[in-house]
Amino acid sequence: MKRKKMLLSNETMNIGFVDKVEALSGTSVRRCFQCGKCSAGCPMASFMEHPPNRVVRLLQLGQWERILAGRSIWYCASCETCATRCPNKVNLAAIMDALRKLSWDADGPSKESFVQLANRLFIDNIRTYGRQYEMRLGAVFNVKSGQFMKDLLLGPKLLSRGKLKMFHSKNRNISEIENIFSRIETMRNKGEAP
Repeated sequence: MKRKKMLLSNETMNIGFVDKVEALSGTSVRRCFQCGKCSAGCPMASFMEHPPNRVVRLLQLGQWERILAGRSIWYCASCETCATRCPNKVNLAAIMDALRKLSWDADGPSKESFVQLANRLFIDNIRTYGRQYEMRLGAVFNVKSGQFMKDLLLGPKLLSRGKLKMFHSKNRNISEIENIFSRIETMRNKGEAP
């Protein structure tokens, strides 16, 4: 596989994006000196196209579009092994969270990744029912992801063992849950929450 050259210029570097990441994560991208300890300890690094230290390096170089176009930020398990191993106290797990948030807000190639779709459907279920409704989550995920036959044979097994419920009722405290969502939206509108 031929690697594409990374050309650096004033046009390709966007330090404003790095400032957003640092503000959201509460940690400095610029403190990383590329020792590689984060990637060496990361249990998910072998699945990432850009291991953790390379994600930080791409940020330092202003190449944030390459990060958001890939899937590395979605493979991060937020286990914080990277933050624990970092000699400069760079909280890479928080940086990955900030990148996922910014990817969610931005238009980009990874906008409709399966991880984002699953997260959105999970939150929608919580907001609608006050708890998770697994049958609906699985069915809607399969339809929206275009994987109509995914886990088709698993569903009947789970139903027969009582692990999956066909019908679901709303939580009796649904109004309190809606208040939580409303407060979060108000905080986001004021800029107090990511």
